[in-house]
Amino acid sequence: GIAIVLVLAFAHLAVIEAGWAQEADAKTSSASTDETSVSGAGLQAASWLLTIPYGAAKVVFAILGGVTGGLTYVFSGGDTDAAMAVWGTSVYGTYVITPDHLKGDKAVRFLGVPPGKDGGEASSAK
Repeated sequence: GIAIVLVLAFAHLAVIEAGWAQEADAKTSSASTDETSVSGAGLQAASWLLTIPYGAAKVVFAILGGVTGGLTYVFSGGDTDAAMAVWGTSVYGTYVITPDHLKGDKAVRFLGVPPGKDGGEASSAK
C-alpha cells in the first residue's frame, strides 16, 4: 500500500516538473504582457492548483490503464493492437493544466488518442 502511494507521488511530481519545464520554455520564448499581469499570475496559480488533483487522478488512471493493457495483451493471446488501444487511451493525454487550458485556447484531454489515430476521430467520438 505505502509503496504504491510513494510510486504515485513520485510519478506525479515527475509529470508536474516536466510540465513546469515546458511552460517555462514557452514563457521565455514568447512572453506576453498578459502572463506578467495580475490575471496572468492568477491563471498560473489556478492552473497549478488544478493540476495537483487532476494530475494525480490522471497518473492513477494511466497506471491502472497500463495494468489493464497488460492484462488485455495476455488474455487476448498477445494482441498488440488491443493492448495499445487500452494503453494509448489511458496513458496519453493531458497531465498538466496550463493557463491555455483555463482560457479555452487548448483542449484538456483526460483520455488520450491511441497511436495511429488522429485527433479528428477522438473529437468526433465525444
